[in-house]
Amino acid sequence: MDFLTLVLGTVILAVFVYILFNHHKRYHLPPGPKGYPFIGNSIEMFSCDSAKPLYKYLTELSKTYGNIFTFSAGFGKPIKMIILNSADVINQALVNQSGHFDGRPSVWSLSCFSKNQDILLSNPSPAWKLSRRLATSGFRNFLSGSRLDGKVHCSFEKGIALLTESNGKPIDMKSVLDLLVYNVICDMLFGIQFDLDDEDFKKIQETIKKSDQQVSDGLLEDWLPFWQYSPIKTSFTKDFMKIVDYFLGYITRIVEEHHNKYNPDNISDLIDYLIQAKEKIRQEDAKLADQFTQERIVHIVSDAFFAGVDTTSHTLYWTMYFMAKYPHIQEKVHMEIDEAIGSLLPKISDKQKMVYCEAVMYETIRFAPVAPLGLFHATTTENAKINEFDIPADAQIITNIWACHHDPREWKNPEEFIPERFIHEDKSLIAKPKSWLPFSAGRRACIGENVAKQEIFIFFTSILQKFNIRFEDDSVSSQPIQFENNAFLCTPQPYKVIVTPRG
Repeated sequence: MDFLTLVLGTVILAVFVYILFNHHKRYHLPPGPKGYPFIGNSIEMFSCDSAKPLYKYLTELSKTYGNIFTFSAGFGKPIKMIILNSADVINQALVNQSGHFDGRPSVWSLSCFSKNQDILLSNPSPAWKLSRRLATSGFRNFLSGSRLDGKVHCSFEKGIALLTESNGKPIDMKSVLDLLVYNVICDMLFGIQFDLDDEDFKKIQETIKKSDQQVSDGLLEDWLPFWQYSPIKTSFTKDFMKIVDYFLGYITRIVEEHHNKYNPDNISDLIDYLIQAKEKIRQEDAKLADQFTQERIVHIVSDAFFAGVDTTSHTLYWTMYFMAKYPHIQEKVHMEIDEAIGSLLPKISDKQKMVYCEAVMYETIRFAPVAPLGLFHATTTENAKINEFDIPADAQIITNIWACHHDPREWKNPEEFIPERFIHEDKSLIAKPKSWLPFSAGRRACIGENVAKQEIFIFFTSILQKFNIRFEDDSVSSQPIQFENNAFLCTPQPYKVIVTPRG
């Protein structure tokens, strides 16, 4: 090594140490596990598996580093993630300081879906606020109360036939549950219902499954941002782009058909409602109407579809799992349904008479929140703080819902499935405990929360009113719960049950 090389190396090292020192001097960051140069904690993150998913690993770290800690992942310049592990710090950030934490991080794979036109993934703007308000109003008009009752009952007729046809043979209920949920949401969004062997249904079902897994695994462009500009794409990225093109193309075709057939005197679904709203906005604010494009309508409908089907279907799948695993709880559900409504079709208004059934639903969502890390947030200002810690502007904020739902300080025996924890002594429902946050909190909380809870309740009680659910092998009930290998979704490994009509 010559003298010049030695000097140059020393200077580079000194600059690196100086930058590192001043970064920590500038920010009083939350503590966290030490990472490696250029990759942060990526090795630990990518080593998570079904035995210890990422959300469980982060929960374990919170026992060492506290309710708020720093974690980083990625390559080159690791993404700084601030992990919030309790209801107190989550509410402090998302409710008390919503203006600081309302942003969404820039993630390449997600931006392919959103194109900054949707509600879930885009940053706040006047057009975003309008889209959210219209979607909320649309849910209220087309998927609530007696209208929702009717759509669920119509969809469930197909479900009864499919479950009865199983004739006591072991089946995986996921496809049937998907069909039930898809038909309600698709009917509400664009007036379409499917059969189980419908090619569009199969294609959409497979598309969602693949997109869930690929986004969970992360694409090269997400971890190496500069790679998004490369003309060379991996096979995973190419497959992902095909998924995006197919799904957005499918929704676009349906929106165009609605435009061509639009009749202001016949508003029958959410797309019609959004087209009507666009015409009204154009009369009041032409500039805002120009931002409310057909592409934005496509993305609002896409958001509503993903938010409406994925979480609801997975939650129902978990519910059927717990009914098979805990026969004594299933028996209590049967008894309450029989006493409350007998053979009448369950309705939203029956919830007050079936508190135990609703408590089972709440406990299912607590024990197995489908989105255990929520939707990531991002800081929108440089001077954000949580407690005594500084939160830099380029940080991603991760709300560890799993940690909240399994916090022994908030829940007695959190690893046990106990529906009674949601019932007061006077037999009324404890509707929303502080640490029950499956739909997030604050200004960006899920707009479909009420719809999801109502839909899950009606489908759950409708299925249990008609059928008994049990595992094909009784020994499964005593085995530990098996989780799928997914970093950002909490789903069970596929299972089979025997479904028999109740006598």
